[in-house]
Amino acid sequence: MSMSPQRRRWMWAGIALVLIGLLVVGFFAAFHRVPVDVPVPPGREARANPMHALTLALRKAGHSVVLKGHLDLQRDPPAARGTIVLPYPEAQIETSDDAANLLAWVEGGGFLVLPMPRAASAPALDEFLHGGLGVFPDWGSKDTDDEASAACAMLRLPQAKTFELCGVPFSVEEANAFASWPTGARPKHAARLSVGDGEVLLLSTLEPLQNAALAEPENASLAAALMAPALNGDAVWMVVYRGGSLTALLWREGWPALLGLGLALIAWLAWRTQRIGPLIPSPAGHRRALTEHIDAAGQYAFRNDHGRALHAATRAALIERLSRRHAMAGLDEAALAQALADRCALPLSEVREVLALPTRAPPERFRVAIATLSKLLHRL
Repeated sequence: MSMSPQRRRWMWAGIALVLIGLLVVGFFAAFHRVPVDVPVPPGREARANPMHALTLALRKAGHSVVLKGHLDLQRDPPAARGTIVLPYPEAQIETSDDAANLLAWVEGGGFLVLPMPRAASAPALDEFLHGGLGVFPDWGSKDTDDEASAACAMLRLPQAKTFELCGVPFSVEEANAFASWPTGARPKHAARLSVGDGEVLLLSTLEPLQNAALAEPENASLAAALMAPALNGDAVWMVVYRGGSLTALLWREGWPALLGLGLALIAWLAWRTQRIGPLIPSPAGHRRALTEHIDAAGQYAFRNDHGRALHAATRAALIERLSRRHAMAGLDEAALAQALADRCALPLSEVREVLALPTRAPPERFRVAIATLSKLLHRL
């Protein structure tokens, strides 16, 4: 029994729908939606500011945060009870005045957060740490033979949370510190120092407060515990520029390039400076002035006795035009000069002179004769 074409089409359509349904069910049975976290590189602000994440967190919590490139306490000081965060103290405390001004501001009631410098620092920063705060780096700890383990410590803060902090350990005078971690006689990795009416939070490193570290919950808790005493309502200044003043940065980091540029400038000046003999004019450049070429060609022709030929050609052109347009071509010289003077309103003497120019005429007289003949040609 044969099927009709219409039924056959319906059968194949049903089979296709069943296959499509099976494929869809199999796809959703084999695959399911999975969220994937794709790390993206930090943006421009995050690359320039290592405390960008902390800045956003403080602003979201309602605190006022001011970003600064360079600390100048004389011209633009923060509030007396404000907070300053110095991720790069070696770039901001460069002179004795910087150290004295910062110490005076802290003694007046300010709160300062800074890390220990990672390497030998400027004398001004050493003066601030040693003389002002009574803090000394302690890489040579004798508590352990392993320097790497001496650079890390487990901190147990009052909130009963334990954190690991790795950085430059230091020792501090107990008279200045009312809280330090770890406790005991071991090298410290965090300390709160009382300086006058203000406080200083000194850490072996600020890496747990920086952008990448704050993504971890334990570092976020550590940041909240450490920054809580500094948030007293006044603005928090983030001084994040790592190079200090531009002049100091160029002098400290760019002196090889500056020396090379200076030597190159001296060599160029010596090469360009006149040293022996009088000043001579520069050679004339190549020029293509058409009028100068025409003038030079005319002077050359006149010097080589070709002026008479030019005069004869111009006079012949005048006589030819007279023969075509007027009945004056058959007149003699005197009658022709009189007729041209009357017709063109020119002095008779001038017309007579240009029609009979001497062979050795001066240059000025020759020029006047050619100009007058051209004027007669145009007026006829």
